[in-house]
Amino acid sequence: MEPGWDDLRHLESLERLGSATAASRELGVAPSTIYRRIAALETAVGAVCYSQREGGVTRLGRSLAELARSTRSSLSRIVARAHEAQERIRGKLTLTTVDGFAPLLTEPLGVLAQLHPQLELVLDVSPRGSSVRKGEADVALTSVDQPPWQLVGRKLFTAASSVYATPQLAARWTDAPWIVLGPPLDASPIGRWERTQAGRSRIAVATPSRLTLNRLVSAGVGIGVIPHLLARSHPELVEVSMPDDAPSIPRLPVWLLTHAELRSTAAVSEVMRVIGDALVEQAERESKPRGGNHR
Repeated sequence: MEPGWDDLRHLESLERLGSATAASRELGVAPSTIYRRIAALETAVGAVCYSQREGGVTRLGRSLAELARSTRSSLSRIVARAHEAQERIRGKLTLTTVDGFAPLLTEPLGVLAQLHPQLELVLDVSPRGSSVRKGEADVALTSVDQPPWQLVGRKLFTAASSVYATPQLAARWTDAPWIVLGPPLDASPIGRWERTQAGRSRIAVATPSRLTLNRLVSAGVGIGVIPHLLARSHPELVEVSMPDDAPSIPRLPVWLLTHAELRSTAAVSEVMRVIGDALVEQAERESKPRGGNHR
């Protein structure tokens, strides 16, 4: 049996103050409780810690009391550092992302709001997002093959995509119109892939907003490419299997980035930790393709 902390602190108080009466006043318990806790400690260590015949606290008891003081001091330092860190995570911090990723942030932003009530997170959502390199934002959730050299961070996952449609359009997908990414995202790997495949049919809408693209596909306006992770929030859609000779849809490497000069900042470090961990968990839970393929 291992000695318990509660028993150790009763012994430490008795050893330091010199009497059970004084220890009981400090700890807010009866003197009998002091002796009972010490007896439990002696049972745990298999040796006498307090003996009236030996003049009070024994040699072993004094060693255990010193251990209790050292442990309490270490705990106090840890708690103080935790409180200090909490105090530093305050003020305003800007997080930028493309609108398609915004729905993924609901859960982690809720966690941050609970953990750090003095932190104001400004969420900047736009087709391209603000620039961390230019100092327009502190943290970016973005999709890039390789981050610029000035930025550091964490590759969260690589998102796979499929073509999705309503069941009605999926049944005749070969002549269905397409919803594709518009400028400037038409130059992205997925944007180029879309236009190559849409050449077999026609483009109904081109939009720089992935969120709008997803909604148009869900409304049955056309078929379009949606990452599996985002398609999970659209159960009304089914996956469409492209021809066997069609090239694979490019995958999206998703990164959480900040400027190298900001990475050691307490608020930036904490925001990146909470958001990164939450998004990795979401990806592991939800990024697999759904069933319901249509050819």
